[in-house]
Amino acid sequence: MGFFDFFRSNKREEDWEEQTANQDWNDIVYTRRDFEMNDPVQRREYVNSCLQQMQEAAAALDELEYEYNDVTSHLRDMEEIDALPKQQRDEINICAKRILESQAQQEKFNKRKSRMTDAEYERMERLQKSAGKGIKKLREAEEYQKKIKNDLRRLDSEHEAYIYQEDDILTTMENSRKLMIAIGIALVSILIFLMILQYGLKLNVTYGYMVIILLTAIGMTVLYFQNINAQGELKGVRKSISRLIMLQNQVKIRYVNNTNLIDYLCLKYGVTTSKELDDMLNRYNQEKSERAKIEDAKRSLDTSQQDLIYMLKHYRIRDPEIWLHQVEALVNHNEEVEIRHALNVRRQNLRKRMEYNRDVVAGNAKREVEEMARQYPEYAQEILDMVSRYED
Repeated sequence: MGFFDFFRSNKREEDWEEQTANQDWNDIVYTRRDFEMNDPVQRREYVNSCLQQMQEAAAALDELEYEYNDVTSHLRDMEEIDALPKQQRDEINICAKRILESQAQQEKFNKRKSRMTDAEYERMERLQKSAGKGIKKLREAEEYQKKIKNDLRRLDSEHEAYIYQEDDILTTMENSRKLMIAIGIALVSILIFLMILQYGLKLNVTYGYMVIILLTAIGMTVLYFQNINAQGELKGVRKSISRLIMLQNQVKIRYVNNTNLIDYLCLKYGVTTSKELDDMLNRYNQEKSERAKIEDAKRSLDTSQQDLIYMLKHYRIRDPEIWLHQVEALVNHNEEVEIRHALNVRRQNLRKRMEYNRDVVAGNAKREVEEMARQYPEYAQEILDMVSRYED
């Protein structure tokens, strides 16, 4: 025998043993073997055991009868609804269809992906009146910020150009000063050389003096005017730099104030840009519209359900509320057939359980007590007293 054959064989044996055990568990066996009827303790315990079985069976029967009557009532309600005149049934069907449509719409809304979180929705709900103006103000501030940054970049460029020009002028003035010193030194050197020629070698250097003095005068004059012009240019450049710094400070103040305004608006609306705020407002309006539809659907569903209950009560249906949980059965015959079948199966099961408790449990226990009273007439009165106390 293979492993799987062995496994199947064991499985069949387990199933047979379980079925046998279940059959044994369902059977109630009464035996008085090794039972001392003359022992009052054993006798009372045995009778009380039978009476307790009857009591448990009676309690179970009460519950089962209640459930059985409820299932039967539901089946009768279905028959009452099916027996209604066409006009009245059409009214019920129309109301049931409205309920199904509202439920389908509500289910669709429940499955939808929310456009925004509850926190975002509540914040926009508080700020919706000022959100439109906030978008405009934030957008204007952002555009103004771009202009301010462009102005600051342009002013920085001009400032750098003036600084470069100032450095160039200072360099020119320094070079002129050095050149004047060099000319002075050269003049002194040439004069000394000419004096050596005049007094040492007895040469006539008068023209040399004249040429040197003329060239020195021309050079010094040129350098002097060049220095004067440079000082004028330096003064103008420094004046422009001062004016530029003042203008930069004014623009920086605007930049700081505008930046603070943007930061405050972003903090107020919980966004980072006007585009994000505009998108959030659009999502809020759509979310608000959808939530309004959800509320309308809920109100419509509640109204339709109340109308259905009212009509069913008017047509003397005993349990109208249960139809709110099986509305489709009112308009779908197949669904109605399935529910009716399920109710019939439940009722058959309940009837079987009622018969078991009434006939098997309570009936056998009662017959066992009666049999004991017949077999032992000397204890019949005691047994009857115990039964009467049980019945009380």
